[in-house]
Amino acid sequence: MKTSFLLSLCLLFLLPGTIYGQKEKEEQVKAIVESGRFVILFDRANPTTGRSVMLSPLYEMRFDSTRVSVYLPYFGRSYTAPADPRKLAIELADTEIQAQTSFNERKGYTIVFSSKTETNELITFYLKITLSGMSTLSINSSFRQSITYLGNLKM
Repeated sequence: MKTSFLLSLCLLFLLPGTIYGQKEKEEQVKAIVESGRFVILFDRANPTTGRSVMLSPLYEMRFDSTRVSVYLPYFGRSYTAPADPRKLAIELADTEIQAQTSFNERKGYTIVFSSKTETNELITFYLKITLSGMSTLSINSSFRQSITYLGNLKM
């Protein structure tokens, strides 16, 4: 009886701090994403077919409202072989983009943009960032199967 009372009392004092901490983190994520400049660290790749792959070291995407830099390893089927087999990764180096950003109070942010690579491959990026900072990047390509990367917004 005493134990359950003490446990209830502890939860009563901890719950408001937890809710406040969540709100504080949500506000921090909103501020970072709405600034238009952020970095996302990816730690997992989910190809369309096959197993999920842990990424080590962490790969990142640097996003500015008009430019993006990203280098991500690719796992999956390519419909056309690259001229240089070392260029299998998805790579954009400070590439100019036009991003469309939308916000949903429950789901967070969705950012969509497209770009062409050096090999004339059209890639569409669908980036979702939750208010807790978790991120999902889905990539659709004109030359390859789609792939999804999971990561977190760098705070």
